[in-house]
Amino acid sequence: MGSVSLNGSTFMKRITLTAISFMVLLSLFSNTVNASNTTFKDVPRDHWAHDEIRFLSSKGVIKGFASGEFKPLVILTRKDAAIMLVRAMRLKAPSNPKIVPSDMKPTMGGYKEVLTVMEKGMFTLNGKSFMPDKPLTRKEMAKAIAVAYNYKGAGKSSFKDLPKSNPYYTFIDAIAENDVTSGYKDGTFKPEVPVSRAQFSVFLARIYSEPLEYAVKENGKVLHKVRKADQAIDLALKYPKATVHPVSNSLMNYDNQTGMMTDSGIGNGVLIYNGNENPMKFTPEFFEPYISIKPNDGSRRPLFDTFIILGRSYPNGEFGQISSNHANFSEWRWYAERTFAADGTLENLNSAAKQQGKKANVYIAIPYPKQKEAIIDLDGKKRANNLNERSNLITWYMNDVQSKWQKAGYSNLTFKGYYWLNETVGSLEDELLVEKTAKSIHSQNKKFIYSPHALSNNFENWKIYGFDGVYLQPNTFRLKLTDTQKRLHLAFLRAQVNGIGINIEIDTYSPHQMASGVQNFAQYVEMAERYGLPGRSLIFYQGNEMVYRMGTYNLSPYQEGYQLMDRVFK
Repeated sequence: MGSVSLNGSTFMKRITLTAISFMVLLSLFSNTVNASNTTFKDVPRDHWAHDEIRFLSSKGVIKGFASGEFKPLVILTRKDAAIMLVRAMRLKAPSNPKIVPSDMKPTMGGYKEVLTVMEKGMFTLNGKSFMPDKPLTRKEMAKAIAVAYNYKGAGKSSFKDLPKSNPYYTFIDAIAENDVTSGYKDGTFKPEVPVSRAQFSVFLARIYSEPLEYAVKENGKVLHKVRKADQAIDLALKYPKATVHPVSNSLMNYDNQTGMMTDSGIGNGVLIYNGNENPMKFTPEFFEPYISIKPNDGSRRPLFDTFIILGRSYPNGEFGQISSNHANFSEWRWYAERTFAADGTLENLNSAAKQQGKKANVYIAIPYPKQKEAIIDLDGKKRANNLNERSNLITWYMNDVQSKWQKAGYSNLTFKGYYWLNETVGSLEDELLVEKTAKSIHSQNKKFIYSPHALSNNFENWKIYGFDGVYLQPNTFRLKLTDTQKRLHLAFLRAQVNGIGINIEIDTYSPHQMASGVQNFAQYVEMAERYGLPGRSLIFYQGNEMVYRMGTYNLSPYQEGYQLMDRVFK
């Protein structure tokens, strides 16, 4: 885990459309079939619009053809665009329509949907004709979207092929102002270019992949509703107890709290680093303040119920997705042996739990299998670096871990599952690798979790990847940061949007740093309480030994930090 520079506007980025044309939804034909759980034959996993088509399919918005195809290159018609907009927005047909196009009859497919969009003013008639089978153009889509979502422009956009006198300029300017499109790289908008099914799918999915609106609340009262996350966060900063929440819409239902991650079985989890980055010798005494805590009232209660054991590095290298990762079978074996050593992490944790009469759950990290260079097995044989061989390395490692666990016979520890060490899933091969790993883990009745860093993308797909628990890092624990509250608002908001948990953080502070460090940590705690995180499923990043320091050092800043921790990990 490291510090990550974060800009709130990153979360609210809207799709920038250039050479792929204006992005749109998809059509409904009489011979279509429901594809919410279907893989389309002509939309492979590496198709540029695969994820967006999958998203809309899962929401029942899009359908494919009886042939099992999606036909992504087919041009969208005005009627089909109307059908899909009505379906996405869950609009009801007017009981007494004011506009009835002369070329539409009640017996025609899409009749009610066309009346609905005309009632809303999304489309323009040609005389009295709707022209349902005419290809939808970029300018027409701009109007439909601007009207549908009430986008407003500022008259600032400029395109070589679109003078301000053009009747569609207002709508195109509105979607440009709201970061829906920036046009093409050559400075044009190409208003007459028709829109394909795949383009429409990507556009609509990316609109709904983020909330359409955000609420700023204080003490349960809504103070503001705005369109952009960064605007909502800036408003929240003006109030002493304000929080920011996503507003549910026609396709997405958001919870106003972070995810409970029930499937992970974690109430309060803590990260324990035991790779080459941590030279210390673990003892039962080390784990004592982790297993239970003694608050100011003199009582003692359980603290962490789950211990996530992970090694970031091995001698002369790193286990993460980094250029210094040259780890082969022997390095992975080195880490497993270190973890299960007679004087290692698990043995001492088990002894500490036994001494206190407690039980603890354990997750063990899976290192990131390196990419590109050959993978060397234990016999010195070089294996090609590909998805299959990377998966084989993981399978071998998990079998080794399982064997070592059974042999150890820990009396007070339960092997809950595995932790994906890498902090993002950034490529198609890694997506497939994680999904394959998840299936293998679940076949052993174990759980699978990970903790993405603040700038990770794709973690909204965590359920698809097969994770049972995801804990977002705010990456806000460095002393030099001056925007801690803003970053925390953003992280807690993203957790709500994606239904995931939070990784509470504190740096490894030395005695001369702790007075400042506890002030930073206090902001974490105050914001966590403000958002109702105590009692939710949480994990804790604490460097190598901050809980031990806070629980045993006889210095007031450390003791203050320990009591602050007690407020969060209920």
